[in-house]
Amino acid sequence: MPSIITRYLTIEILKNSSATVLILFIILMSNSLGRKLSDVAGGDVPYQALWPVMLSQSVSMLSILLPIGFFFGIIFAFGRLYKDHEMVVMNACGMGSLHFYKPVLIILIPIFIFTAYSSIWLNAITQTAAQEIIAIEKEALEFNQMRAGQFNQSKSGEHVFFMESVSDDRLQLNNIIFSQTNQDRMFFETAKTGRHKTDEVNGDLFLVFGPGEFHEGRPGHNDYKVVEFEKHGILIEKKTSSSRQQLRVKARPPELLWQSSRLEDRVELHWRIAIPVVLIVLAFLAVPLSYIAPRQGRYGKVGYALLVFIVYYNLMAYARVELEAERFPLALNFWWVHLLFIFFALALLLKRNRGYRFGKRITGR
Repeated sequence: MPSIITRYLTIEILKNSSATVLILFIILMSNSLGRKLSDVAGGDVPYQALWPVMLSQSVSMLSILLPIGFFFGIIFAFGRLYKDHEMVVMNACGMGSLHFYKPVLIILIPIFIFTAYSSIWLNAITQTAAQEIIAIEKEALEFNQMRAGQFNQSKSGEHVFFMESVSDDRLQLNNIIFSQTNQDRMFFETAKTGRHKTDEVNGDLFLVFGPGEFHEGRPGHNDYKVVEFEKHGILIEKKTSSSRQQLRVKARPPELLWQSSRLEDRVELHWRIAIPVVLIVLAFLAVPLSYIAPRQGRYGKVGYALLVFIVYYNLMAYARVELEAERFPLALNFWWVHLLFIFFALALLLKRNRGYRFGKRITGR
C-alpha cells in the first residue's frame, strides 16, 4: 500500500507528464497535419487516406513523446517540490532518492508496457494499414480519372486504352482495347476485363488484363504476331521507391524483422527495442537531474534537461546511421548510448547523496 507521500508524488509526476505530452503532441500533430494537407493538395496522398495516415503518425509520435514527456514531467514535478522546500522537509524526515523512485516506478511500469507495445508492434500495424489505404485510394483515383466510352491516355503518354464500361466501384474495366507504340513497332491488345494493381514492394502501377489477345507488328508489314493470353500486366507508371521502401521497413512486423538477414531490417528492430529502454534511462536520470539549489529558479534545470535529451537523441540517431553504414558492429547497436547515460545518472546520484546510504542519512556518533 503506497504511503501518502508516495501517492502525492505520483499524482504530481502524472499531472506534469500528461501536460507535457499533451502540449508536445498537439504541436507536433498540428505540424504533421499541415504537411499531410500539403501532400493531399499535391496529389501524393488521397484525401480519403488523410485520417488513417494521421492515426499512424499519432501512434509513431506517442512512442517517442512518452519518454520525453515522462522525463520532463519528473523534472517539472520535483523542481516545484525543491523550489517550495517540500523536498527539504521530506529529506529531513529521512526520505532519500530511493523513496523518490517509488512513485516514478509506479507510473513507469504502465508507460513502459504501452511504449514497448507501441514501438515494436502497434506502430508497424498502423503504418501497414495506412499504406494499404493509400494504395487502394490511389488505385481508385486512377480509375476515377478514366472515362468509359472514350480513349484514355496514361500520364506518361505512351499508352492509350479504351474501355466500354467500368464497374460500380470503378476498380474494374470491361471490354478493353489497349495500344502502345515502341519505336517502329505497335502493340495492340483486346481483353474482356482489366484492373489496376499497385506493386506492394515499389508502388509501380500496372494494368492487368485477361483473358484477351495480344497483337504485335509494324505498320505496313505483314509480320504480325497474335497471342492469346489468360492474364498479364503492363507497367503504366513507375514510382520512386525510396520513401516507400523506408515506409515498408517501418511497417514490417517484428517477427519478419527478426527473421530477416538484411542489415536495414535488423537495425530497425534494434531501434524499436531501444525506444522503451530510453524511457527507463531517462526516468532513472530525471530524479537526480531535477535537484534545484535553494537560490535557483523553479525551472533552473529545464535547460540542462533539454540539453541532455538533445545529446541523447542525437547520439541515438548517430548510432543508427553508423549501424546502417556498417561502421559499428550490430551487436553493440544502441546499448553504448544507454550505458553512457546510466553512468551519468549514477554520477549525479553519488554527487547528490554524499553522506546517504540506501536513501537514509548516515549520522556520526
